[in-house]
Amino acid sequence: MPKKPSKPHDEFFKAAFGRKDVALEYLEQLLPAAILAELDLSKLSKVNGSYTSPSLQEFFSDLVYECPLKNAHDLTVRISLLFEHKSSVPTYPHFQLLRYLVEAWEDQIKQKKSLTPIIPIIIYHGEETWKVRKLSEYFDPKLPATLLPFMPDFTYLLTNVVDMPEQSIMALQRGLLVNTLLMMKYIHDPTYIWQNLLTIFTNLQDPSNAQDFTLTMFAYLLKNSELAVEDFHKYIEILPKSLNEDAMTTYEMIEKRVESKYDKILAEEREKTMESLRSAAKANKRAEEERIRAEEERIRAEEASARAEEEQKRAENERVRMILRLHKLMQLGPTEIADITGNEISYIEEVLNKQEEINTDFEPTDN
Repeated sequence: MPKKPSKPHDEFFKAAFGRKDVALEYLEQLLPAAILAELDLSKLSKVNGSYTSPSLQEFFSDLVYECPLKNAHDLTVRISLLFEHKSSVPTYPHFQLLRYLVEAWEDQIKQKKSLTPIIPIIIYHGEETWKVRKLSEYFDPKLPATLLPFMPDFTYLLTNVVDMPEQSIMALQRGLLVNTLLMMKYIHDPTYIWQNLLTIFTNLQDPSNAQDFTLTMFAYLLKNSELAVEDFHKYIEILPKSLNEDAMTTYEMIEKRVESKYDKILAEEREKTMESLRSAAKANKRAEEERIRAEEERIRAEEASARAEEEQKRAENERVRMILRLHKLMQLGPTEIADITGNEISYIEEVLNKQEEINTDFEPTDN
């Protein structure tokens, strides 16, 4: 199963293309001319919400924009910018896109809105080559053409940032789109970015231009690179003062978050350890109590067994005394004694035969 989008990449995509100016620069410069000619991008607006259900979030993060058509302002078009960052290209992207489109239209139906055409645009910066295919190419080419009308026929636009030559990105009209695409292109090689900071952060010297965006770029870079503090200072020395300050601010913010997160983790681990110790102590106490109860039960059982044995011995002694008393005082024979006592004749004979060996305690008394 494909992995869910990595949070740092997802955050940067939404921070960058969630800005209307970056989205507008992208659409104006990278949309096919025929589509661009139909859209009134001067009225571009961001649509709140997302169409990516939990099942689709494993494939895409999305941002949705809307604008009217130039020659029919009562008709609007939605443009979905879909972000796919994984290095492995999905085998059947059309099927994920189809689910996305259907869920978007179902949402419009539920809200009793008119259905809006949606242009799906995938922005990809994975390392594997992505080739756009027609949906019909997924099926056997020997299928007769008469069956093609039964297949959904749609396409999508793909921007493979990694495959875009750096000079092509730099040739775009100046704006934050250049910085965004350069950062996305090289984020898998952060060492290259650190060694080419002036290129990546070109035209961002003026803090009033996009200070928040500059901080976002540095945060994205720092979260995707492991850099010792001394190396960090060495790299940012070449930056203009404003960018240098932004870099330091971002570094300190991330360090504080990491320390805070580390402290939180330590506190949680400490609490888990204490809870484990408390649980172990309770378990030991319960085990000791069970052992004591078991020992007490054993002692009681032994005492009960001893009492039963003693009682049985007393009963046996009494029975022997009665047999001897009947035999010696009343001069009764075994058969008569058996009738009176209910004992077996063989048992009575055995007692009488051994009467000389029996302890004097069994001797009959005069009472």
